[in-house]
Amino acid sequence: MRRPGAPSAPGLLIYWFITLFFHFRWYFPSGLSACERGSDMARGHAFAIMTASCTAAAACSGCVPSGTGWAAPYLEDQSPKIAVVMPARAPSISQEFRYNENIAGHEGIDILAPVRTPVIAAADGVVRNSLFEPMYGNRLVIDHGSDAAGRRIVTVYKHLKARIANPGSHVQRGETIALSGNTGALAGGIPHLHFEVHRQAHSQSAGMSPIDPHLVWANGAGRVSCYTPHAQEQPQSDALTYPLACGPLRTPS
Repeated sequence: MRRPGAPSAPGLLIYWFITLFFHFRWYFPSGLSACERGSDMARGHAFAIMTASCTAAAACSGCVPSGTGWAAPYLEDQSPKIAVVMPARAPSISQEFRYNENIAGHEGIDILAPVRTPVIAAADGVVRNSLFEPMYGNRLVIDHGSDAAGRRIVTVYKHLKARIANPGSHVQRGETIALSGNTGALAGGIPHLHFEVHRQAHSQSAGMSPIDPHLVWANGAGRVSCYTPHAQEQPQSDALTYPLACGPLRTPS
């Protein structure tokens, strides 16, 4: 029980947010909102811990709502902006893709989900990497082979509570590969899945680059595609389905 006169947890977070912001404000690129300052956009900066505090404070003040069926808008400087159609029961997207080679960006989408929500493979593939690192916490990387144009497709799942699929294992679309969480400093304490898609450039010798996940949904660009377990025909491996099941969000016991 909180003793009389003691500040509430949200009050303390907001206090630290204000204090740290004014102490470190010169580190922030201009034009970032409170939500952005507390997101993965700040990865790699020396103020990662301060960023996490900012995110938590922003969440307590209503910056990050919850629920299903909605997607946050793109930032003004992101191009192209894809018209996103969300199924009503799909876990909501709190932050969209933003990629700029010249500044810190957001190389995926953030999907809100309670800790320990099953994370499912977006397509058939092979687990290439499974590790923990301080900024993004537990992560998994799945190689889905090549698309129709011969370009390799890889998906990345970050801030996981637990990694289930092992490196080298073959996974099927919809298979549970991990549990969502809020691990890593850049999660800011907010339970969510950070989901990335990387695609090889036009030649086999070229490297991988992040692309907007909304470009490669099974139902078409911008049309978030829920996984249907008993569908008679599953999409091709380069057409992705949502990495969380669509339906009521329940924390596993």
